[in-house]
Amino acid sequence: MHSKRNICIVALTLVCGLLFPNEAEARRSRRRTYSGPPPTHPVILWSRTMEESTNAEERRVAAFKLSHYSQPIFQAKVITTLLSCMKDTDVQIKVLCTKALGNARSAAQTEHIREQLLAQYKSDTPLRNTIVRVLIARKDESPAVQKVLLDALQNVSESEELLTLLSYFEELGTPEQLSEKLVALYDKHSDIKVRRAVVKVLGSHATGEDKVVELLSKCAQERDTPLALNCLSGLQQQTKKDARTWTAVQNTIQSDDPDVLLATLDVINALPDSKNAQVSERLLELIEDSDAPDIQEKAILALGVCGDQSEKTVKALQQVFKGEKTEEATRIAAALTLGKQGVLFPEPAREILSVCAKEGSSQSLKTACTLGLKELPTAATPPASVSTPKAKTDG
Repeated sequence: MHSKRNICIVALTLVCGLLFPNEAEARRSRRRTYSGPPPTHPVILWSRTMEESTNAEERRVAAFKLSHYSQPIFQAKVITTLLSCMKDTDVQIKVLCTKALGNARSAAQTEHIREQLLAQYKSDTPLRNTIVRVLIARKDESPAVQKVLLDALQNVSESEELLTLLSYFEELGTPEQLSEKLVALYDKHSDIKVRRAVVKVLGSHATGEDKVVELLSKCAQERDTPLALNCLSGLQQQTKKDARTWTAVQNTIQSDDPDVLLATLDVINALPDSKNAQVSERLLELIEDSDAPDIQEKAILALGVCGDQSEKTVKALQQVFKGEKTEEATRIAAALTLGKQGVLFPEPAREILSVCAKEGSSQSLKTACTLGLKELPTAATPPASVSTPKAKTDG
């Protein structure tokens, strides 16, 4: 009896499964669904360890994991824990919790986090560099932060701390009087790393103030190559119309350092056209003597900015253009510069560029030659012959 009933139940189940497959699958899916307590987010677990554990090593491990968590932290409870352990007696935990705040992204707690970080900055000198890096990570360019850090910039004497502060101003914001205070900082400190960092910030954020131009034009001539490069970069961005820039490049173009030469050529190529015999003469030397294609190419383009349009200049460009080993990029530069420098001696340039515009080895070269031709004065045309009427003769 029971056996027959069981057989009927099984048969009915099979029939239902065949007739209603979706319903059967749904029942199986529901059986697989997790019905226990909701899983806990790892940052919550680490935060709980920080709050509840009395084992120093466990707390350090939890703080380390929080500081290396790659996703934004929004949980209010975790942020509260981090703000608390930022003041922990264990230095390692304190540093790790502070670093983790760089990833805290709760909009509701932004102001509170800022206040706590600034308060800790003022009271905890060993933690200052970490806090500044956290402010950079949080992209906090609020006036309150900038004021505190700008004041610190004037009073700090330790190089590492200065470099950290300067990295903040390089990344974020330009408070009032920043340029003026940076120039004063440059004069005050002899540490070359600090000076490089100061100039880097000025190059990025100054606006061509007189004191900035004066500093950049002088430090571009320093023997320390990284410093000179930073100063030249600053000149390129800040002082394109200042005569002191030309004074600086007249000196740096004489350098034997390839990096300084390239940076100087970049500055010249960013300046408005202005004849400069001294720089032009040096550029001709570089074009003739340099084996570096990048220096030769940039020197040719710079000649288009400050060349003296002399016959010597035109001949030098012709020689480069016709050279069998001249790279195409250099030949293109020569074509463009020939047009600008051949104004007083147009025929030799016109002859070369006309042929190149039709028969150049690439479309880029043909285009450069065509553009060069347009820079040359219009070729003179012989006057049209005047026909005189024949005198009538008596038949």
